[in-house]
Amino acid sequence: RLYDSISIDDNAFATVLEYCEGPDLSTFLKQYKVIPEKDAKVIIRQILSGLKYLNDHKIKIIHYDLKPQNVMFHKGEVKISDFGLSKVVDTDASRIELTSQGVGTYWYLPPECFVMDEQPPLINNKVDVWSMGVMFYEMLFGMKPFGHNMSQEKILKEQIILKSYNVTFPQKPLVSNEAKEFIKKCLAYRQEDRLDVHQAYNHPYFTKNK
Repeated sequence: RLYDSISIDDNAFATVLEYCEGPDLSTFLKQYKVIPEKDAKVIIRQILSGLKYLNDHKIKIIHYDLKPQNVMFHKGEVKISDFGLSKVVDTDASRIELTSQGVGTYWYLPPECFVMDEQPPLINNKVDVWSMGVMFYEMLFGMKPFGHNMSQEKILKEQIILKSYNVTFPQKPLVSNEAKEFIKKCLAYRQEDRLDVHQAYNHPYFTKNK
């Protein structure tokens, strides 16, 4: 929650956010490497609840920088932080132009954010679903699905994400087929084939046997 913003000078301001005890998900992963599926599922479900909230109002928000460093823990609750790159969708449009290509954290951005045409690519909340799918994979397998151990520069130069047509899974640790199928739908290469936020939130992986 944002409580206040304070002007520092003509070029900078500070924000006052609610306090989170932490750690963030990135710190947690560095310590434990992988998270058991039942626990990772709870974390992802809470992230999805936050994304649903961002898309349940007339003015919708695309976070655009979802990654483990921006997922905070506070007294057992998950909080989404850092909206510095967020996009505001204040019309009835289903997609908006991406006018800030090149920003963000490349391991967590979908292929459409890397298309270099004359016209800016069109994006929607499926950007955040892709990012969430990457985080879920990382929690379960202890590695990123695309560009693992590569620099951002190499990812861009070798067009790693643009070539990420399919996601593959390690044999270990053991993860349910339902989780793998859900991740596949989050990491579908084409926007048209990918789940949107509400479809992900209502997916049988979360609602079955609830």
